[in-house]
This record gives sequence, C-alpha cells and structure tokens, in this order.
Amino acid sequence: MSKGKLENKVAIVTGGASGIGAGICQEFAQQGAQIVIADINQAGAEQVCDEISQGGGNALAVETNVTDPASVGAAVGQVLNRYQTIDILINCVGWNQLKPVEEYTTEDWEVIRSLNLDGPWHMSQAVLPTLINNRSGKIVNIASGSGILAQPHMAAYGSAKHGLIGMTKTFAVDLARYQINVNCICPATIATPLVMECTTEAYRSFQIERIPLGRLGHVSDIAKAALFLSSSDANWITGAILPVDGGLTCCAVAQSIAT
Repeated sequence: MSKGKLENKVAIVTGGASGIGAGICQEFAQQGAQIVIADINQAGAEQVCDEISQGGGNALAVETNVTDPASVGAAVGQVLNRYQTIDILINCVGWNQLKPVEEYTTEDWEVIRSLNLDGPWHMSQAVLPTLINNRSGKIVNIASGSGILAQPHMAAYGSAKHGLIGMTKTFAVDLARYQINVNCICPATIATPLVMECTTEAYRSFQIERIPLGRLGHVSDIAKAALFLSSSDANWITGAILPVDGGLTCCAVAQSIAT
C-alpha cells in the first residue's frame, strides 16, 4: 500500500470543529496525519474526531481559545505530551460580522481582530520552538479574498485578513533559515453548512455572479490546497499567497462565464 502524503505527521488545525477546518482535518487524516483539532467548540471537535476514527484515522480534540495565550500554550503543551512533536499548523479559525464601517464599535473590531489575526499569531508563536528545533515544519494560514480585495461592510475582517497575509510573508522570511514553510490560502465564499444556513439564495447568487468559474467553493477545494502546501510537494514554496477563489480576485469586475 502506498503511504499518504502526510504519513505520521502531527497536524494542529484550529477551527477544526466545523466548516473548512473540519474538511481539512478529514483530508489530512486520509493522508495519514495525526490530527489535533484545536477549537473552543469541544463538542464539535470531538464529533469530527469520531468521524475520523470511524474512517480509520487518528484525531485528538483539544479545547482551545486561540485569543488567549495561556489557553494556546496549554493546548500546545498537551499536544507535545501526547505526540512529542508538531509538524504542521493550520490557522483556520475565523469569524466575521457585516456592518458599515461607521457602525463598527471598538468591541466589534477587537473581537474580529483577535480571532482572525491575534489567534494565528498566538498559535504560531506557541509551535515555533518545536518547529525551529526540528528544523522543519509547515504553517498554513487561511485568510480570505477580503485580504486581497476590499469588500463592503467588512472593515474589521478585511483589515485582519490583510494583516494575516502580511504576517505570512514576514514569518516566511524570518523562518526560512529553519526550513519552515509559511504560506497562506485566500478563499472566496465556500459553501459550508453555516454559509448555506445563514445566507440567502440572493446573496449566494450575487457571489456566484462575481466568480468567473461560476460557483461557490467547496470545502474540498480548500482542503486540497492546504494538503499541497503542507506536504513535501511544497518544500520550495514559502511566503506564497494562494487565492482559491474561482478567479474572484484576479479581475477588476468579475462576471460568471460558466455555461
């Protein structure tokens, strides 16, 4: 039997209890990784662990508040106690709130920034001693098309995702001497269960009209990209910002060309 691309690698996935994060966990488990789901939603994380176990994989749920450095430190300590090493970090947790810029409060700004930017900072800082000691490792940040192009009513989220892209590039430069690859994926709207439940058909149709490939993204589209950047196939790629968005951010005025 051929081995998976991530055979015996230990991969921490924040936000892995649902949506894109859960899809990444499933994909990585199928490729042989030991999965650690770092999420504040412990029940959801355990459910994903059960699904992975049923498929023959291995997963551990570690309750983690990525906005709290103490919680992050305890979670990474638990991972090291269990597996003695860490090979991959996927910073996937995120949250958004749509408001005109003049209606955002300081509290709104801080909550959105802390989840989307401070969280990846805390997690990355916590795993760095292990990756540096190993002289290897992969960090993949999940940003957004909103980190490339401004979108209405996303001032806080867009600012945080722009910051995450900047963090990706600076980490890539600083950590290259340790053979640590740091890259970033920028999805457009992905048809997660939450998106399908919380948005209207009119909103989804509007998004599709802006995407040249003429559809919303699938969770698997992001999971496959994350797999590539986390595997040895991407050993000479670092500091890359990869739009996985059906062409959304490559044109000034997107229009569906699907037939």
